[in-house]
Amino acid sequence: MADVPRPPRPTTPLTPSERLTMALAEADRTFGPRAGSIGPVDGCAHCFDAEHLRIIGGPVDGIPDWLFSRALSKWGTTMDADVRLLRRLTPRILREMTGGTLHIDESLMARKFNEAGWRDWPPRETAVLGEVCHAWWQAALAVVSHASAVTVLRFVVPFTRDVQIWLDHWDTCQDRAAALQLRDLWQSWMPDLLDGRLDVSFSGEGPDIAAPVSAWMLRQPPQRLDLGGFNAQERYGLHLLALAEAHRNTDSGSSEAVAAVRP
Repeated sequence: MADVPRPPRPTTPLTPSERLTMALAEADRTFGPRAGSIGPVDGCAHCFDAEHLRIIGGPVDGIPDWLFSRALSKWGTTMDADVRLLRRLTPRILREMTGGTLHIDESLMARKFNEAGWRDWPPRETAVLGEVCHAWWQAALAVVSHASAVTVLRFVVPFTRDVQIWLDHWDTCQDRAAALQLRDLWQSWMPDLLDGRLDVSFSGEGPDIAAPVSAWMLRQPPQRLDLGGFNAQERYGLHLLALAEAHRNTDSGSSEAVAAVRP
């Protein structure tokens, strides 16, 4: 499991929205000013012309949205895997990703950070990355984020290579908002969990989280399922999940019932 720094608790409790706002502001401070230029970056001449490469190496806020997304998607492929550049872009990446305006798959962005070796970055930077993850997760469970819990997990699980810390925090949230997110997760991941494999990384680099997520789902108390509005079909899916792998498709509902709980 990755060692994700846990931030100190504030003396005055913050709302999830306030915590995320403070975490993003701290990222701006930690990664330093980005108004100057680091010069043109190296990239494929067929993907970027010289002016585009100059702009990408210039003031971060001056990069057009379309070029910013393109640079991130090509980083490490047809654009040089310049860790200095990715660190420079990180505060804007975090702000746009948590705000729902980054047009890059969350799991792909996690892979980019892993390829850049974010765990070896300066301690203050890794700490603020951890705090943004925790704050975004808290905001998602409280439904004050632009992203659902499933979307946030698509980033934080491959980013940290851990799912249990996020599920453990979910267990502390007993309100209706978190219960509705639980139902959304089950609707999204039920087929994968029934098949016994779930990998939310971009291209199957892992980890496979089916076992811990399945065990966690089966520990959910009935009152939480009630709070989340689980219907009969979704509850039957949980019944199938509780069966041993060899017996799932031979339950009393037979193959027709299995098909009925799958989209």
